[in-house]
Amino acid sequence: MNKKLIVSILAVGLAVGFWFAKDLFLKDNQPLVSPEPGLETTSQFLLKTKPIEINEIGDKYEIQINCPEFFGSIFPEAEQTANQLLESLFNDQILRLKADLVENIADIPGMKSALGASYEEILLTDKIASIKFDNYEYIAGAAHPNSFFSVFNYDFEKNRRINLIELFNSGSDFLPIVSEIAFQDLKNQLGEIDPFVQETLKQGLMPVENNFENFVFNKNKIIFLFDPYQLGAYAIGPRSVEISYDQLNDLNSESELLNLIRK
Repeated sequence: MNKKLIVSILAVGLAVGFWFAKDLFLKDNQPLVSPEPGLETTSQFLLKTKPIEINEIGDKYEIQINCPEFFGSIFPEAEQTANQLLESLFNDQILRLKADLVENIADIPGMKSALGASYEEILLTDKIASIKFDNYEYIAGAAHPNSFFSVFNYDFEKNRRINLIELFNSGSDFLPIVSEIAFQDLKNQLGEIDPFVQETLKQGLMPVENNFENFVFNKNKIIFLFDPYQLGAYAIGPRSVEISYDQLNDLNSESELLNLIRK
């Protein structure tokens, strides 16, 4: 085979090889382009939580607390503030328990006081969080443990906790309506009740802000939480009342916060 023919064959081979190889090269080296408007992903900026555990065992007490830590949103300063507030909330509970142990005259061998908490995310969006905490506390020697609710409702865009009044129209007198709905709901929950229990319910549900300070919410309703003893005897127990936004439509239709929550 003469040299000219060999050179020609090699040239054709190189050309064909380059032709097939260029597609592979371009596929792995595509230029970076911006996504079409409206197609940008925001998932990396969604507000998220991860569980944090506080476990401590002493000679006279046990502490087991589960709480969330916020991360991942476009409001890092608000995340930091919210996490500090939650940390402070539970640190205060721990300090109170330890102070009670110092002052408590009962020292019962084999019995320990206890403090615990668990949480439930009722609503978590890119800007709003509504978290319910179920807490319990037991002081050694007491007849029974004490359970109680706490809540954490936070607006990350405005970097502040949410007040109940923000879920209603400005200037609306919503508490009497909420009080009456809650009273009727709890009567249905309890069934046959005597006049004394009915009166304690009314006292615990008087239309004042302190009686309805424990609330959480989702896109459809507000959930009011009532600790033992607020509604009367311990046997009534902790209770909750769910009220849909539609039931309160005349009172909340102009709430900017509620419109944001319901999107």
